[in-house]
Amino acid sequence: MDNENYTNSYNILDKFIASFRLKEMKKNVSLKGKNVIDFGCGSDFTKLTNIYSECKKITAIDKTENDFKKKNLNYINYDNDLNLLDEKVENNFYDIIILTAVIEHLDNPEIILNILKKKLINNGIIFLTAPSWKSKPILEFLAYKLKVINEHLIREHKRYYDLEEYKKLSKLINLKIKKFYFFQLGMNTVCILN
Repeated sequence: MDNENYTNSYNILDKFIASFRLKEMKKNVSLKGKNVIDFGCGSDFTKLTNIYSECKKITAIDKTENDFKKKNLNYINYDNDLNLLDEKVENNFYDIIILTAVIEHLDNPEIILNILKKKLINNGIIFLTAPSWKSKPILEFLAYKLKVINEHLIREHKRYYDLEEYKKLSKLINLKIKKFYFFQLGMNTVCILN
């Protein structure tokens, strides 16, 4: 998808749903003094600065806006160029890589995750959230019929996740599942890999 058609705008309900993912992330990872990548970070940089204020360094990656640096935040627009992503982000440096509500949008998430895992320190983790299969009809109803969440983002979903999907993904990237669970009444998933 090119940037002209790319939209990651959230309405109030989208933001409410996203707040649950943030809560799960904060429950599972300590950001204080850490070097972190947030892949698919969106474009609310004020919010990102607040979320990651305790980090030593945050590298935020998406495909909106131009590259910039501000305090501990380094934003990279990778513009779907995986070579650029690999070149611009330092290897063996990051403690945590975060992808919240991202992998379901990727045709081949293992390709990006294989690039990103090279950026992790030895005991680093990848923190993922993705909607579960149970959420598919509900999200589609909210997006297509009621039009109360971002329809474009729901149409972009390539798959939904459960433990079996994460097991397949973990094999493709040669990492182990450290933790997996459902949240939001089974509508969403958390998976931590290392």
